[in-house]
Amino acid sequence: MGGPLRHRSRAPLFHKIRMPLPSPILESLNDRRLALIGAGVIGRILIQRLQFLHFPRKQLMLCDADPARGARLQREFGLKTCPLADECCRADIWLIATPPAAALPTLRTLAARLRPGQVVISFAAGVSLVRLEAETPLGVAVVRIMPNALSLIGRGVNPVAYGRGRTLQSMAEVQAILNALGESIVLEDDQMDWAVGLTGASMRWLLPVLEGMTQAGLDAGLSAADARWLAAKMMAGTAALALETDKSFDEMKALTSVQAADEDAIRRIFRDAARRARSMAAEMAQSLDQESGEAVE
Repeated sequence: MGGPLRHRSRAPLFHKIRMPLPSPILESLNDRRLALIGAGVIGRILIQRLQFLHFPRKQLMLCDADPARGARLQREFGLKTCPLADECCRADIWLIATPPAAALPTLRTLAARLRPGQVVISFAAGVSLVRLEAETPLGVAVVRIMPNALSLIGRGVNPVAYGRGRTLQSMAEVQAILNALGESIVLEDDQMDWAVGLTGASMRWLLPVLEGMTQAGLDAGLSAADARWLAAKMMAGTAALALETDKSFDEMKALTSVQAADEDAIRRIFRDAARRARSMAAEMAQSLDQESGEAVE
């Protein structure tokens, strides 16, 4: 006998997905030049999402402190690259996707090129708006975004904090970029360290649950593909139940009579993990302060 019959349609691979072009990208970023600094995980997600949505290549530049790495990025993505310190690295909207320790030195390198009306968006965890604004001239809108890996498929939830210099236009431009990554929620700057645990790192903690559910399916004799599909569908369906109804958590749990896990222990694990992530972000900020010889705000 074969495996269990089921009806499903698998989502195609990321680069094969076809979606209509969201109007906010066209309307809010029309003729605006973007410069991306940093092409690690978050930088690459930004490139992939913007390219997926057919953002004009001529309006997106990659700036890198390492010319050799810049050349590799140019070959990989087909975008114009420019050394970070070179005058050719110019933009209306600056996307700072460097490691946290490099965010402020990057802004210092760009200082002479920053002008009122421009937007600086930092994706660096642990670097506050106060510290970012100290390195930028008045009139430059400064924004923090806590990136989420689910942005790779346009399903991210990316908290954002707006600093000084924001205007309706700059907020619309930032929102267009956020729309390309998924959904967003506006937070105060002092809440952004919590966002590391609430969104930035939480996928890492949910995956072991998904992995355990998948392993249980394998133990039951399902194929690897079926076990993964079933586990993922149950997790996605549970999330949809929480989003699409107003049932309390106790009411949702009461929908099934089977209780085979220590729910209190599971709840504590996730809550404690979020607290640890917040503490790690705060410690990172303190370390950056000490390295730069500045007092912690």
